[in-house]
Parts: sequence; structure tokens; C-alpha cells
Amino acid sequence: MNALLAQSIENAPDAVWRLDATWRYTPWLTVLAVAGFIALVAYCYARELSPAGRPYRWLLALLRLTTITLLMAMLSELLIAGSRSGRPRFAVLVDVSASMGVADGRGAAAGGDDGLTRLRVATAALSSEQLTLVTRLSQEFDVDLYRLATRLDPLEAGEAGWAAQLAELAPDESAPATRLGDGIHDVLQAAGGPAPQGVLVVSDGRVTAGRPLAAAAETARRASAPLYFLGVGGREAPPDVALADLLAEEVVFVDDLVSFRATLRTTAAVTEPVRVALKREGSDRVLAEQMIKPPAGGGATPVQLIHRPDQPGGYRYVLSASPVEAELNRANNAATHALAVRDQEVRVLLAAGGPSYEYRYLKHLLERDSTVALDSFLQEADPDYASADPSAVSRLPLREEELDAYDAVVVMDLDPRLTPRTFWPALRGFVAERGGGLALVAGERSLPGAYRDVADFAALYPAELPAGGEAAGAGAGFRLAPTPVGLQRAALQLSDDAASTGLAWRALPPLYWHAEVGKLKPAAQVLATHPSATGADGGPAPLIVSQYFGAGQVVLHAVDSTYRWRRRTGDVYFARYWVQTLRSLARGRLAAGEGGAELCVDRTRYAPGESIRLRLSATGAGDSVTVLLETEDGPQQRVALTPSSDARGVYQATLDRLPVGRYRAVAADASGGEVAAEFEIVAPPGEFARLEMAAAEMQAAAERCGGRFFTVDQVDELAEALPAARRVAIESLPPIELWNRWWMLAAVCGCLSTEWVLRKRRAML
Repeated sequence: MNALLAQSIENAPDAVWRLDATWRYTPWLTVLAVAGFIALVAYCYARELSPAGRPYRWLLALLRLTTITLLMAMLSELLIAGSRSGRPRFAVLVDVSASMGVADGRGAAAGGDDGLTRLRVATAALSSEQLTLVTRLSQEFDVDLYRLATRLDPLEAGEAGWAAQLAELAPDESAPATRLGDGIHDVLQAAGGPAPQGVLVVSDGRVTAGRPLAAAAETARRASAPLYFLGVGGREAPPDVALADLLAEEVVFVDDLVSFRATLRTTAAVTEPVRVALKREGSDRVLAEQMIKPPAGGGATPVQLIHRPDQPGGYRYVLSASPVEAELNRANNAATHALAVRDQEVRVLLAAGGPSYEYRYLKHLLERDSTVALDSFLQEADPDYASADPSAVSRLPLREEELDAYDAVVVMDLDPRLTPRTFWPALRGFVAERGGGLALVAGERSLPGAYRDVADFAALYPAELPAGGEAAGAGAGFRLAPTPVGLQRAALQLSDDAASTGLAWRALPPLYWHAEVGKLKPAAQVLATHPSATGADGGPAPLIVSQYFGAGQVVLHAVDSTYRWRRRTGDVYFARYWVQTLRSLARGRLAAGEGGAELCVDRTRYAPGESIRLRLSATGAGDSVTVLLETEDGPQQRVALTPSSDARGVYQATLDRLPVGRYRAVAADASGGEVAAEFEIVAPPGEFARLEMAAAEMQAAAERCGGRFFTVDQVDELAEALPAARRVAIESLPPIELWNRWWMLAAVCGCLSTEWVLRKRRAML
């Protein structure tokens, strides 16, 4: 046995050997049986009546116990098991993404100058002569060194050693993303050997694609491989200005006021005012601009620029923020928006119960406006009134098809008892399904209190109809107070800049009557309120309320005397407000073609890989419709739309895997014209979207799996915190069986024979 074991050890000098056995019973039962055998043998020989002395009997007991032990070893299949052990692995991942090429003043922390990039600071700390961190690791571990950006690439030490490899590392400017979490996961799950006993990650911690650091830390925890992070970069974001969330109308009329709203985000390092300008793409002419003072400590600031397009056509507008000193990422300083400008009349139906001052002034205003085609209806008019007034009609439209002749309808205190019943369901369908606009003007006689039993009107009304329409606060003069939401609407812009608009609203002549609106519906938006009166919810009483209803929009006026705004100014504010409001209401119809077709997408911006759903509403188009998909650089594509199973006249298709870029989908409508929808696929935030070190994320990931987080200032502490090496089993060696050896049986027979002979000599048989 000794020769066999010596030969095995000589062949495997780094092996670990141990005794192993297969017990057919539970360990406690085996121990109990062994103790019982020992006690039984000791008792029997202690009570033995023979001339043999006590030492002689203990010798015989020892032989009996040896025999029992050898038999149990044979029954348990005793063997010697061995395994080959080796040096443990330790992985070092160095982030070489584009953000590691930023020089943010951390060079001084590594004993260099402030112009060193993050990557150079990190590699200098790893391979400095005082620390030689990787060299110290190599003495106890088999070190696997990787470079990581979008993918994981192993590095070989070679004859020059790790220091030379680290010195040659450079940021990968072409890498589209940093997959730090994926890289850690791949190292821990790599085939071909045991997992590393630890992973050192040298990075700024920014993950722009793939698994987050929290998921990688969970993989490390399951693999019992702690993560050690060496963080580089500044904890505070460098100067950066970004424009996001640009919102504006998509289709407008010529001379409409268009409100471009966006969010300006600045970091704490930006302290100087930022200039935000609006231009048309391809032109250097500034159409509007605003100076924004960034908030202390960084944050978001709303931006609103107003522009009035004076020429029809399709345009793309660019909202841009001036770059600040030392700004690294200037790709996010601009946002674009496509706008279609139409040159056509707004077709308006003005329906009123009686000849109030509001009706008269608004009717005469719209008759004089060359951009408005007006039809008016007056319930209390004489039968011959329609023949005498060129804009008057003798009856209200009774079907949706008749309402298709209009873009917007103004209902001004109509008496529901004198209105045809079919008008209200037709008006509801005109707004909800055909994108029409509706303006409701309250009155002292009927609207809104007399409409509680008109279900279709109640659906259109942006609040719960009150019990009555009594005046609230009649006789006390007040001025409308636009809300922040209202001031974002182009309809409420009484001037071409925000400051002048606020002054204009405060200078308007007072009004003296308003109606109770009722409890607002969840989707309703308050555009203007009463300065002192309260509403149903306890807040300021709403006076102008807007609500999107299906494809169209409804605006409620709880006042009926905006004509008073003409005092000493003529039509300046009165005309501007009402024309802008009607144009805004008509934009839902503008989105559809002349033949009633409408092509739309669910969003205007998508991330790569997201599905784009095209939807075309058209009547009589047949079993399928073909849409032409145009791009800026690529070839045109034809997309087939199939009928929807949910609604008649609706065709849809889903587009997948489109590359980054701008797209325009075009379809023909029934009148021979075309309808279009534009959308954009935007690349994910790049390497420079956030440049501050992700210290919190790295520290949380390290704590999750039992590791530590350090900065380059603490690299000496990192060297002391790394785990001690533990040799790992590489492979199992062939076992050496002891239980079925000949000498095992010979030993059993020898013990039994010797005991029998000794007992024979003392006459103990």
C-alpha cells in the first residue's frame, strides 16, 4: 500500500488525498454500533474467568477489536480519494469605453497632471512601481486580464508583463455602448475551469446597455466571487446642457401661433445663462430665442418659444441650446420637430340660442376674417333671417356627414328643448371619430344647467353637469387668470412672447358673470381660473376648461362676455384669442386628409428595436392599403396595411427592426391627395449622456456580493482588501481501493488466528 500511495503522490505532487468510505447506514447509527462492539468486547474480556492475567486479556480484546475494525472497513468499501489542486483564478476587467477617455481632473490623484484621461489614471494606479497591484496578484493567483467596452476581450501578459499591456490600453471611441454588467457575468460564467475567486473592475461605473450592475452582482454572489471596484472619474457631473421632451403641434394653419415646449436640463457645474434658440433646419435665421438661468445645483427648467409660420409647407424646426465652456457632450444640445403648415380656411359653425353680445361680436369678427369660412345659426331668429344674412343657415346639421363640412363648432347657450335630438349624437361623433373641434360657451339661460338629460352632451362636457346653471359671483368684476397649463397653449398667447402675454392678461377689462362648471372629469385641463371664487373641488373656480374627446377637442367657456376685451383696443385681444382658439380646435381635422383619411403612429420617437404601429383611418379602401415609407438616405419601402378586426375602415401594420433615422409614411386618400405621418428612431443615450462616476451603483453592487468599492485615492487600501488565495480542486484522481485488497483479508485472518492461538495457550477456549 505504501508503495502504491508513494507512486501516486510522486505522479501528482499538487494532489490532496483523503480517506473515503460508503456507509450503508446513517452516521449516528454507525457510531452507536461501533461503541456497542467496543463495550461488548471490553465487558466480555473483563468478565473472563481464566488464569490469564489482565494484560493478556487486554491483548486478546485488542485483537478482537482490530478484527471488527477491518471487517467494517471492508463492508464500508474503504478507499483513498485524491484530487489535483491548483492556483486560483482572479479576473481584472478594465473599462475601455469612450467615457474612459474623458480627462476630468483626476490625474492629480494618481500623481500626474490634470490632463490624464480616466483610463490612464486607472492603469497608472494598477501598475505603479510603489503598488504593482497586478504583479502582487500574480504571485498568488492566475490573473485573467480583460479589456471591456461593448464586448469582452482577454489580454495576454507576454514577455513584457502586465504593465506593458496596461500601458497600451486606449479608449475605444467606436464602441457604441458599455456592457459592464454583461462583461462581469461572462467572466463568472466562462467555461473551462472554476470561477475566479474575485473580480476587480476598473471603471467609471456607467452602463449604457445590457445587464445592470445589480444583476451582475447577483451572479457574483451565487458564484461566491466578490466584486472589487476601482472607481475613476469625478463624483460630480461635468458641465452639460441638454434639451429634451420637445412638444409642439404637428399640423397648423398659416399665421397660427405655434408653441414649442421643451425641458432644459443642466448640471450643477453650469452657472451662466443658457441661450435657447429656434430655427428652421437648414437656415441660420433665429425665429425665437430665450435666455434661461439654470437653477443652482442643476436640474430641469421648462422652455417655451413661440413662432408664427407665414408660409405653407412641411418644415423641420430645430430647438438648440448654446454650449457652455468645457462641455464634452454637445449631441444633446438640440431637438427637432416636424411641422406641417396648411394654407386653407377654417370652416366654423356658430350656433347660438339668442342674439347675445358675445354672439354678435364673435359673428361679425369671424365674418370679417378672411381665413375663416363661417356659417351661423340663431334659434330665436325670424324664419326669413337665413335668406337675409349670407352667413346664416336655416337649420342645424342633423347627421355626422353634414357636420363634415366644418372643422370646428361653437355652441353658445343653445336651448336643448328647441334643438333637434339627432344633432347631439351627430356632434358627439363629429368630435370623437372625425377629429372635429367643439367650443361650448355658457349662458345665463340654458348652458350648462339645462343639459342634464342630454346624454351625448354630458359625454362631451368636460365636467359633471351641475344641478343648475346659476351665476356665481355675478356683479363683481374679475379678470381671468391663466394657469401654467393654459399659458403653454398657443390659443392663450396674447403676444409673441411669454412676458408680454402675462401683462396682457392682467390688463384686460374685467368680466362680471361666470357659470358654475361642476366637478371636473379626470382628463380635463383647466386653462384659466377665477381669481377669487372657488369651484366644486375647493380650488379656484375654472373658467376655461379643455378636454380631448376621442380624436377631437372640447373647450368650455364658463363666461359669455369676452367681447368686453375689445374696450379701447378693438379686436386686438378679442380676435386674437378667438381665432387662435378656433384654429387650435380645427387641428384635429387638419390631421386628416381632404377625403377623411388619417394616418398616424402611436408615438413620434422610438428606441431601436421597438415596434412601430401604423394606423390608417379611411373609408372604402378595400381589403388592403399600401403605404410608402420614406427615409432620408435609404430607399423607399412599400408597407401593406391590413384591415383591423376591431373597427371598420381602419387599417394597420407593425414595423420592426428599422435602423436609426427619420421616417415618413405616406398614403393616398379618397380625394386624390395624401396623408402622412412622421416618426423617428433615436439611438440610445451615448457614452457621454452622464459623465459623473456611478459611485453609488458600484458600491451597492460590491456590498451585494461581499466585495468593496474604492477610488483611485484608495488604491493602496484595495491591495490590502483583496482576498487571500485558496487553492482550488482542478480534477479528481483515480481512487485507491483498500477494502478489496488481499492484505486486508490476510490481516483479518491473522488477527483471528492469533487470538485463537493465544486463547488456546491459556486454555480459554
